[in-house]
Amino acid sequence: MRTIQLALAAAALFALSLPASAQAPAAGKQADLDRVESYLNGITTAEADFTQVSPDGGIAKGRFDLSRPGKLRFDYSEPKGDLLVADGDYIIFWDAKQKEASNEPISETPAAFLLKPHISLTDGVKVTDYEHAAGVIRVTLVEEKEPGAGSVTIAFADQPLELRAWRVADGQGQVTDVTFSGWRLGLSLDPGLFHFRDPNAGVRHR
Repeated sequence: MRTIQLALAAAALFALSLPASAQAPAAGKQADLDRVESYLNGITTAEADFTQVSPDGGIAKGRFDLSRPGKLRFDYSEPKGDLLVADGDYIIFWDAKQKEASNEPISETPAAFLLKPHISLTDGVKVTDYEHAAGVIRVTLVEEKEPGAGSVTIAFADQPLELRAWRVADGQGQVTDVTFSGWRLGLSLDPGLFHFRDPNAGVRHR
């Protein structure tokens, strides 16, 4: 039941749809975007619990670890054993059921935005949508060079500012929502968390 509630919360964070008259003035928008940039750039290491809703409606959950720049880890407790790791160069996904690993360069994934040494909402990306209402700030971004490749929407609680969710939409319109809770910032994380070792081979997959 708790997982379903979190999944519904993820959907609610992205349900805001304001008429043009309700949008914040330009000055307020820029102030919010500046706050978001500063907040994200201020995160070096962090850990949180997450719930993920896949395009097919499947619900997964687990622990998220972040070490900027370049590294993150989604350690799934449900489905148990699944793993997604960004090691600074590649993002590797381990499918525990299929016992298979797949990978692609970080630069070719939506995660590239979050893992840059300096996060900018203007350098190489374009803000296509912005909303601020009901204590939630929501920003949608696309790559300027490939706007049709998909988008990332990030949602923040306003007071205090805190990342609560993101939505990734690929070029085919498939949407994945991730909601975060229980953030712990500035931790001393084991570097080994961000090295993928194939459970079958016992060696690092590249």
